[in-house]
Amino acid sequence: MRKVVMIGAGGSGKTAIVNRFLTQRFTEQYIVTIGSQFAVKTVEVDDGTGKRVVVKLLVWDLAGQERFDFIRTSYYKGARGALLVYDVTRKSTFVELPKWIAETESALGTRIPIILLANKVDLVNERVISTEMGKQFAEEHGLNGYLETSALTGQNIEEAFHLLARESIK
Repeated sequence: MRKVVMIGAGGSGKTAIVNRFLTQRFTEQYIVTIGSQFAVKTVEVDDGTGKRVVVKLLVWDLAGQERFDFIRTSYYKGARGALLVYDVTRKSTFVELPKWIAETESALGTRIPIILLANKVDLVNERVISTEMGKQFAEEHGLNGYLETSALTGQNIEEAFHLLARESIK
């Protein structure tokens, strides 16, 4: 079993992404995640050598609000990868990204695979963070991937978890 964490600012769509991954549905009503919640799902991925392997993901959805900073670090223990989520319609969620990378490294004492997810790309007219900005951030910070996602439409949700599963077994 591979423990992975969903990290990023509150309201960026982490819970919606996890729910879409688990149920293939989108729900508009969400309650703020307090501390964390977790779910388990099995995926089948290519291990890099052409072999298919089954990876059981234990997905921890960590609270993004600042008021949970003190408790959140304890939930990183044992994590083998992270999906770092920001909302393309809210610049503040993008500006905070380095804080999340630093928090992860500080809590674990090492670097784990991190995939950057530019979420809510379905809100085309409200978008303030471009694809180029997201890709450049991922590259400059040595992240393991960049995907544009939408929990509403399901765009790249499965792909995000499959990519993270592949990176976590390397």
